Amino acid sequence: MRAFNRGNMRGSIFAAIAVASAAIATTGPVAAGQAPRATIQITARDSSGAPISGAELTVKRGIKDVLAQGTTDENGHGLLTVEAKDSSDFQVTMRKIGYTRGDRFFSLGPRDTARVNVTVGHTRNALDTVRVTAKGLDPRWHSYHLDADEIEASDEPIDNAWEMLKRLRPVMLTSRGGCATGVREVWVNGERIRLPLPPFGLAAQRARVGAPIDARFSYVAVSVLSEIAIEHVQEITYHDCFDTSMAAVGSNNAVFVTLKPGVAYRENVGSFVVDEPKKATHAER
Repeated sequence: MRAFNRGNMRGSIFAAIAVASAAIATTGPVAAGQAPRATIQITARDSSGAPISGAELTVKRGIKDVLAQGTTDENGHGLLTVEAKDSSDFQVTMRKIGYTRGDRFFSLGPRDTARVNVTVGHTRNALDTVRVTAKGLDPRWHSYHLDADEIEASDEPIDNAWEMLKRLRPVMLTSRGGCATGVREVWVNGERIRLPLPPFGLAAQRARVGAPIDARFSYVAVSVLSEIAIEHVQEITYHDCFDTSMAAVGSNNAVFVTLKPGVAYRENVGSFVVDEPKKATHAER
């Protein structure tokens, strides 16, 4: 009887060891297969250089893909981590009531630690800019203006600035004031884009899909705006043919695009991330 019990006991012990070994063997590859993470050290300051505490921080890829969220401490610092399988483009957005929205695009690879600075100004009122948008402003100005918050709030299936203009601000293509031409010129980050390659084939056909029947626009608008990713847009403003507020040549019947910090535009290439944030040293981590 004792021999039988001892045999059973030994068998049970060996079975338990086998199960544990199998469990370790099973969980090992899963842990090893997890995507490596990258660390982002964020500093938020206002235009005077003072730190912004308690600011909401969001790290995204694209428009809707939120990867991490947090807040800044009393010194305006925030620390977030994200999965980074390979070198990717990320966007940090900072929001706090009383301050303008702050954005920063940057590239980051696996296991990197980057330092990203976000500098913003104060708003003219104490209300959240996401909620007030252009309330109380000239309705014509509102229909001629579009910012990053409105773009992100939209559920429209759009992937570039031209599709965005057609769906969210089609009046820019027809003009509320009665202009016969709509958008003719495009400026990006203060530079007039003069002679981009015209769209052809399916791109030219797609440009008309969804546009108002009475839309009028040049190939310049289609070519340039189609090359700009919507997540790269900070704001877009349209100056119609009756607008004399701009003195430069080609500044009416024109769309002015401002890109987010860290993003550049090149004619016939499009918008792309250029910002390589300072990598933190081991002493700073």
